Amino acid sequence: MDAGAYRNKVVIQKYTGEFDDIGNPAGKWEDYKKAYAYVNGLSGREYWEAANVKQENTVEFIFRWKPFFDEMNTKRFRILFRNGVYNINSIDNIQFRNQTVKIKAVVKDGES
Repeated sequence: MDAGAYRNKVVIQKYTGEFDDIGNPAGKWEDYKKAYAYVNGLSGREYWEAANVKQENTVEFIFRWKPFFDEMNTKRFRILFRNGVYNINSIDNIQFRNQTVKIKAVVKDGES
């Protein structure tokens, strides 16, 4: 993929757990990294498979690999892109080559 394809700026956020004044958990999302990605919606067979499980609004984000991607997981990280909040479903270091990372994420309910 050529360098010009990675033109969409996204923000990766990390959930940090904290406690309020009386000891209740009160976590928050904080900006973790900013990166450029190739962004693509699902099509063809992938779209219909996602539609079967009510996740047809899944988007693929493809990044150049950086070491921080190996530390990410699907529970404590999310993506902000074009005023939408995307919950991460999967993170794939393609063929474990440390060249590209494909993240599949679904727009959070109630967000556009």
